[in-house]
Amino acid sequence: MNYTLLIIDDDPAMHFVLKDMLEDEYKLVHAKTAQQGIDMLSEKPIHFILSDIHMPGMSGLEFLEAITVDAEGRNIPVLIMTSLPSVKKEQKALGLGAADFIDKSLFNTDKEELLHRIRMKMVTNINIPDLPEALVYDKKQITKSLLFEVSSGDFVTTTQKLCKILGQKLGTDHLSFWTINNDNVQMLLANGVQLPRKYGPKDLKEEETFKEILAKKRPYLINNVFSSDKGILPKMSEEEGLPAEIGIPLFALTDKELVEKKMKIPPETPLFGYIVLKRKKVFTSKEYKMTSMLMMQMGTILWRLYSQL
Repeated sequence: MNYTLLIIDDDPAMHFVLKDMLEDEYKLVHAKTAQQGIDMLSEKPIHFILSDIHMPGMSGLEFLEAITVDAEGRNIPVLIMTSLPSVKKEQKALGLGAADFIDKSLFNTDKEELLHRIRMKMVTNINIPDLPEALVYDKKQITKSLLFEVSSGDFVTTTQKLCKILGQKLGTDHLSFWTINNDNVQMLLANGVQLPRKYGPKDLKEEETFKEILAKKRPYLINNVFSSDKGILPKMSEEEGLPAEIGIPLFALTDKELVEKKMKIPPETPLFGYIVLKRKKVFTSKEYKMTSMLMMQMGTILWRLYSQL
């Protein structure tokens, strides 16, 4: 079964337009008022909401305020639609928890952009129970950074900006991003503590931990690189005082394909990237879970850009 999208708009024409654009990929349910939308949320599982901002009775912003009091409702991505965009309304909608704000004129000019926006919001909408408030905020900032930069369509720039804010939010002392194309491995960037001058792709490929990433395709957390036989660059880590390491594989799967697979990455999917994060203080299990889940799913957006090079 496809994901279910709830469309809330008092204009019947918009329901027809969105049905034509979205029905091939999603199951659609329709509401003419915000109150009808709230009622539907209590009746059936909804995975995504497209809501007009200007409606008689309860407005789109009031609808956002209403669903934020519900634990399940506030975890559903909401894309606010308007034909009269304004910075003030956009900021208020985002402040109330909207995943994004979209100008209705795009529906007539760029169908694929709307589909991209919906898919990206779905793959970045990761719910991790009992996540500390600070990490919830960091997750939102990391996601916002990616979604802002991805509009440029530039893989290198988007990856650089994403890794910069990821490193800032986690307080990493070293972050490196490697691309993998079959047997060809290349370093795209290294932030913070730099790798040894002579260390390159050939050296990484000889690391047992990297070989394990290629074989098992699973992220890992190590908080004792010094005394463990896992982790890359143990000598550099000890010299720089970096005992903690997270490694995350990225998959050659687009965000569209991930949505089609119900957010499950097939085991046979090849890798296209590898992220290494190191720091002086240990990583908590919540930091690891948030970072690995978020980056593996957001990596599908990066792969779409990468495959367009």
